[in-house]
Amino acid sequence: MTNLLSTELNAANIARVLEILAESPTRLAAVTKAVSAETLSQPLGKEERTPTEVLAHVLNGEARSAEMIYQALLVQEPYFPDLHPDRDLGKLLRFDLLNFSELLAYFNVRRKVLLRVLSGLSEAQWARTIQEEGKKRKESVYWRARTLVMHELDHLGDLEHKLLKKK
Repeated sequence: MTNLLSTELNAANIARVLEILAESPTRLAAVTKAVSAETLSQPLGKEERTPTEVLAHVLNGEARSAEMIYQALLVQEPYFPDLHPDRDLGKLLRFDLLNFSELLAYFNVRRKVLLRVLSGLSEAQWARTIQEEGKKRKESVYWRARTLVMHELDHLGDLEHKLLKKK
Protein backbone atom coordinates (compact mmCIF):
# COMPACT_ATOMS: atom_id res chain seq x y z
CA MET A 1 0.00 0.00 0.00
CA THR A 2 1.29 3.43 -0.83
CA ASN A 3 1.94 5.83 1.99
CA LEU A 4 -0.92 8.29 1.50
CA LEU A 5 -0.42 10.22 4.72
CA SER A 6 2.70 11.84 6.00
CA THR A 7 3.89 11.00 9.49
CA GLU A 8 4.46 14.71 10.07
CA LEU A 9 2.09 16.26 12.58
CA ASN A 10 0.71 19.47 11.07
CA ALA A 11 -2.67 21.09 10.43
CA ALA A 12 -2.97 19.86 6.84
CA ASN A 13 -2.25 16.23 7.78
CA ILE A 14 -4.65 16.39 10.73
CA ALA A 15 -7.36 17.72 8.41
CA ARG A 16 -6.70 14.87 5.96
CA VAL A 17 -6.90 12.25 8.74
CA LEU A 18 -10.22 13.69 9.91
CA GLU A 19 -11.55 13.79 6.35
CA ILE A 20 -10.70 10.15 5.67
CA LEU A 21 -12.06 9.02 9.04
CA ALA A 22 -15.32 10.81 8.27
CA GLU A 23 -15.55 9.24 4.79
CA SER A 24 -14.94 5.62 5.84
CA PRO A 25 -18.46 4.77 7.07
CA THR A 26 -20.07 6.26 3.95
CA ARG A 27 -17.61 4.51 1.69
CA LEU A 28 -18.19 1.18 3.45
CA ALA A 29 -21.98 1.57 3.22
CA ALA A 30 -21.76 2.47 -0.47
CA VAL A 31 -19.65 -0.54 -1.43
CA THR A 32 -21.93 -2.97 0.44
CA LYS A 33 -25.32 -1.35 -0.24
CA ALA A 34 -26.35 -3.60 -3.12
CA VAL A 35 -24.61 -6.70 -1.74
CA SER A 36 -26.79 -9.47 -0.32
CA ALA A 37 -26.48 -10.60 3.29
CA GLU A 38 -25.46 -14.00 1.95
CA THR A 39 -22.57 -12.50 -0.04
CA LEU A 40 -21.46 -10.51 3.01
CA SER A 41 -21.12 -13.76 4.93
CA GLN A 42 -19.18 -15.58 2.20
CA PRO A 43 -15.37 -15.51 1.88
CA LEU A 44 -14.06 -12.99 -0.64
CA GLY A 45 -11.72 -15.62 -2.06
CA LYS A 46 -10.07 -18.90 -1.23
CA GLU A 47 -8.89 -18.83 2.41
CA GLU A 48 -9.97 -15.18 2.79
CA ARG A 49 -12.24 -13.45 5.26
CA THR A 50 -15.86 -12.65 4.58
CA PRO A 51 -16.83 -8.96 4.33
CA THR A 52 -18.41 -9.35 7.77
CA GLU A 53 -15.16 -10.72 9.17
CA VAL A 54 -13.25 -7.87 7.52
CA LEU A 55 -15.50 -5.33 9.25
CA ALA A 56 -15.10 -7.19 12.57
CA HIS A 57 -11.32 -7.01 12.06
CA VAL A 58 -11.50 -3.28 11.29
CA LEU A 59 -13.59 -2.74 14.43
CA ASN A 60 -11.09 -4.65 16.57
CA GLY A 61 -8.31 -2.38 15.34
CA GLU A 62 -10.45 0.71 15.74
CA ALA A 63 -11.37 -0.25 19.31
CA ARG A 64 -7.71 -0.68 20.25
CA SER A 65 -6.57 2.55 18.57
CA ALA A 66 -9.49 4.58 19.95
CA GLU A 67 -8.74 3.31 23.47
CA MET A 68 -5.15 4.47 23.11
CA ILE A 69 -6.23 7.86 21.77
CA TYR A 70 -8.72 8.44 24.58
CA GLN A 71 -6.21 7.40 27.24
CA ALA A 72 -3.52 9.66 25.74
CA LEU A 73 -5.94 12.56 26.10
CA LEU A 74 -6.86 11.68 29.69
CA VAL A 75 -3.58 10.49 31.23
CA GLN A 76 -0.01 11.66 30.83
CA GLU A 77 1.78 9.04 28.66
CA PRO A 78 -0.34 5.98 29.47
CA TYR A 79 1.24 2.55 29.15
CA PHE A 80 -0.48 -0.18 27.15
CA PRO A 81 0.18 -3.89 27.42
CA ASP A 82 0.90 -5.71 24.18
CA LEU A 83 -2.58 -6.90 23.20
CA HIS A 84 -3.34 -7.88 19.64
CA PRO A 85 -6.57 -6.38 18.24
CA ASP A 86 -7.77 -9.70 16.76
CA ARG A 87 -6.06 -12.45 18.74
CA ASP A 88 -6.76 -10.86 22.12
CA LEU A 89 -9.45 -8.18 21.89
CA GLY A 90 -11.31 -9.93 19.08
CA LYS A 91 -11.61 -13.14 21.08
CA LEU A 92 -13.14 -11.16 23.93
CA LEU A 93 -15.49 -8.87 21.99
CA ARG A 94 -16.54 -11.40 19.31
CA PHE A 95 -17.66 -8.86 16.72
CA ASP A 96 -17.47 -11.76 14.27
CA LEU A 97 -20.70 -13.16 15.77
CA LEU A 98 -22.73 -10.15 14.64
CA ASN A 99 -24.14 -9.70 11.17
CA PHE A 100 -22.82 -7.07 8.79
CA SER A 101 -25.65 -4.58 9.26
CA GLU A 102 -25.22 -4.65 13.04
CA LEU A 103 -21.47 -4.16 12.69
CA LEU A 104 -21.93 -1.30 10.23
CA ALA A 105 -24.33 0.48 12.60
CA TYR A 106 -21.87 0.01 15.47
CA PHE A 107 -18.99 1.24 13.29
CA ASN A 108 -20.98 4.39 12.45
CA VAL A 109 -21.64 5.18 16.12
CA ARG A 110 -18.03 4.56 17.14
CA ARG A 111 -16.82 6.76 14.29
CA LYS A 112 -19.11 9.64 15.28
CA VAL A 113 -17.76 9.49 18.83
CA LEU A 114 -14.13 9.34 17.69
CA LEU A 115 -14.60 12.24 15.28
CA ARG A 116 -16.32 14.31 17.95
CA VAL A 117 -13.29 13.84 20.20
CA LEU A 118 -10.65 14.36 17.52
CA SER A 119 -12.30 17.34 15.85
CA GLY A 120 -11.88 19.55 18.88
CA LEU A 121 -8.21 18.83 19.60
CA SER A 122 -5.42 21.36 19.59
CA GLU A 123 -2.16 20.49 17.87
CA ALA A 124 -0.63 19.95 21.33
CA GLN A 125 -3.34 17.38 22.11
CA TRP A 126 -2.68 15.62 18.79
CA ALA A 127 0.95 15.37 19.94
CA ARG A 128 0.15 13.66 23.27
CA THR A 129 1.67 10.19 23.45
CA ILE A 130 1.20 6.65 24.65
CA GLN A 131 3.76 3.96 25.32
CA GLU A 132 3.01 0.44 24.18
CA GLU A 133 4.73 -2.58 25.67
CA GLY A 134 7.53 -3.86 23.46
CA LYS A 135 7.89 -0.63 21.47
CA LYS A 136 10.74 1.80 22.07
CA ARG A 137 9.07 4.77 20.40
CA LYS A 138 6.12 6.59 21.89
CA GLU A 139 3.15 7.06 19.60
CA SER A 140 1.15 10.26 19.39
CA VAL A 141 -2.59 10.66 19.03
CA TYR A 142 -1.88 11.72 15.45
CA TRP A 143 0.20 8.58 14.84
CA ARG A 144 -2.56 6.30 16.20
CA ALA A 145 -5.26 8.07 14.14
CA ARG A 146 -3.04 7.93 11.04
CA THR A 147 -2.42 4.22 11.63
CA LEU A 148 -6.17 3.69 11.90
CA VAL A 149 -6.74 5.55 8.61
CA MET A 150 -4.06 3.57 6.77
CA HIS A 151 -5.49 0.28 8.05
CA GLU A 152 -9.04 1.19 7.04
CA LEU A 153 -8.01 2.45 3.60
CA ASP A 154 -6.27 -0.85 2.92
CA HIS A 155 -9.32 -2.94 3.86
CA LEU A 156 -11.88 -0.65 2.21
CA GLY A 157 -9.92 -0.68 -1.03
CA ASP A 158 -9.71 -4.46 -0.92
CA LEU A 159 -13.47 -4.78 -0.25
CA GLU A 160 -14.28 -2.40 -3.08
CA HIS A 161 -12.07 -4.29 -5.50
CA LYS A 162 -13.35 -7.75 -4.58
CA LEU A 163 -17.04 -6.91 -4.19
CA LEU A 164 -17.15 -5.02 -7.48
CA LYS A 165 -15.45 -7.97 -9.15
CA LYS A 166 -18.23 -10.29 -7.89
CA LYS A 167 -20.94 -8.20 -9.58
